[in-house]
Amino acid sequence: MSDVSETPREYWQRILTSTDMPPATRFVGFELIDFDPEAGWCEAWFCLPEAATNPGGNAQGGFITAALDEVMSLAGSIVQPPPAMSPTLQMTTSFIRPVPTGIRLKGRGEVVRRGKAAIFTEGWLYDEQEKLLAQATASCIPRSMPTQPYSAARMTS
Repeated sequence: MSDVSETPREYWQRILTSTDMPPATRFVGFELIDFDPEAGWCEAWFCLPEAATNPGGNAQGGFITAALDEVMSLAGSIVQPPPAMSPTLQMTTSFIRPVPTGIRLKGRGEVVRRGKAAIFTEGWLYDEQEKLLAQATASCIPRSMPTQPYSAARMTS
């Protein structure tokens, strides 16, 4: 739960830099760069592991999509009063260039439009030379965060 003395930015900073991230978030190598709750954007580094490699030797599209989903759904979450989340309802990914595994990737997610029933987001994934590798759009559902954080829910299931 959000501490009443925390600003929204402080709350999200604490959550997004937690050492107890969900397994999927850890798998794609999520590392927060920066975010802005008022402007509705989030940036993070990713490093897709060798286990995400497809038969062609690059990252399989589902793992690329997962990295984009992280920054887009986070952008949708941080524009809401904490504690909040924005599960993805629908997502479309365009793969521009092959994405190698094991390299540092930069992801950016932005809120395009925010409504009561849906939040619309866009996301981009770049290599370290700022070459666009993939882009995506998504619609998310604004929701309150479950009362138990990830770690507590894991221990009770």
